[in-house]
Amino acid sequence: MSHTYRDYFNETVVTIPDKYIDVRTGHSEAVEAKVRKELAYHAENNTLQHFLLSALHQYLSAPGEGRPSGEDPVLRELRTIKEMLTRGTRPSGAPSSPSVPKLPSSGLIDQKELEDMLEAFGG
Repeated sequence: MSHTYRDYFNETVVTIPDKYIDVRTGHSEAVEAKVRKELAYHAENNTLQHFLLSALHQYLSAPGEGRPSGEDPVLRELRTIKEMLTRGTRPSGAPSSPSVPKLPSSGLIDQKELEDMLEAFGG
């Protein structure tokens, strides 16, 4: 049985069925109780359109298949720096520095390693 949620202040109305088809997978999914609860909350508080637009934005911005999940520009830059240090790449004309330790070449940076890098570079 579908239910209609109304935000009279912002003139927003949405009818939610019991099941929907996930457009990414094509599978039929049941609407979870927590989704219904959030819809009811935002309809009651006149923020339904903001909730729906926020959810759509987050859904469309979510990493897709084949893309790494760490698309944060800061983490991407830190990963690039880490790869450069691991390979020993330096700008041309820069003096060699044997005191730079080689870092493991994993694709992920853990929290402790990130804090150590920031502390080492004055962050």
